[in-house]
Amino acid sequence: MNPFRYSEPVPPAEMIDREAEAGLLIERAEGGNNSRLIAPRRYGKTSLLRRAAADARSNGWAAVYVDFFGVLTLGDVAQRIEQAYTEQLEGGLRSWFAGARRMMMTPTVRAGGGPVPASIEVSADPQAEPPLLERLALPRRLHERHGTRTLVIFDEFQDLLATRQRADAVFRSEIQHHGDAASYVFAGSQVGMMRELFSDRRRAFYGQAGPVLLPPLPPEDVAEDVSRRFEATGRDVGGALDPLLALAAGHPQRTMLLAHALWELTEPGTAASTETWLDASDQVMRDSKDELRAVWSGLPAGQRRTLAAIADGDKPLYAASRSHGGSRGGAVKAATAALEDRGEIVPDDATGTGYRLVDPLLRAWVREGRAGD
Repeated sequence: MNPFRYSEPVPPAEMIDREAEAGLLIERAEGGNNSRLIAPRRYGKTSLLRRAAADARSNGWAAVYVDFFGVLTLGDVAQRIEQAYTEQLEGGLRSWFAGARRMMMTPTVRAGGGPVPASIEVSADPQAEPPLLERLALPRRLHERHGTRTLVIFDEFQDLLATRQRADAVFRSEIQHHGDAASYVFAGSQVGMMRELFSDRRRAFYGQAGPVLLPPLPPEDVAEDVSRRFEATGRDVGGALDPLLALAAGHPQRTMLLAHALWELTEPGTAASTETWLDASDQVMRDSKDELRAVWSGLPAGQRRTLAAIADGDKPLYAASRSHGGSRGGAVKAATAALEDRGEIVPDDATGTGYRLVDPLLRAWVREGRAGD
């Protein structure tokens, strides 16, 4: 069986590196402090969060991971929280919650004189708040009853902004009273929206969570892990290792995707060659074409020019943008800010432009001129 999993978050035991980040999340939680983790999708965020939850449980905490991706209403949010507690509490805490949930209000609103499931709630009806507040209070109630602290992880937290205006204030109104009962990790993949929630003085969570950054994976750790998995399955990564490291550039999912393709083309008992690598990387680029084109097509022309300039990476940003048809400095600055908010680029002092593309496959695709294919 191919040992490289790329289509879903990997189990904690299969993570590469991230020891420092996992340790920081737990250290902050034990000190009664909250963290915010902002990372592009497929950058190992969910795997790290699950690792933190597992570490917390091993330290005697309860831990609950809640994914808010795609929520549209406060009722949706309440249902996600309840489902997470139902599925993830263990032992006596699970039994306690089975009884506690029977006393909770159902997250519904009324329209046209009758109850309407929260999944089709269309207004900011104040009746939507009490069921959510009940579920947000669960760590406090659990601590009062059992003395157990809870690590609560809210993933894709920025999607709260789609539910109603100032939904973050509803959250803060309850969890600010949790003290030693719970610590929180607020995670998200939309840089701009997460920045709005935690860096805008007008928002409820301004200054309420310390940042945790996810840098690219260290090449030495990736090299050891990839080589070990090849050897454990009767293969040798051989001369393909260096170009794999260069193209993947420490991106967790792209590393697994490229290694998966390379492993598939390497016969048992043999070493991958340069030719094997070229075939594998070409296959990955072909298979990713529609995905990369969708990203490119979703950008306005000014952002495309700036993205292409950053992909080249060998000149200062404004000069590079002019070579791709850009002109005004203000337009380049606005395009750069928009791309950073989308999570397509991140600052990087090691490049000529001061930025780099998050997705190394998108960078390669743009540099090779495939955007015009």
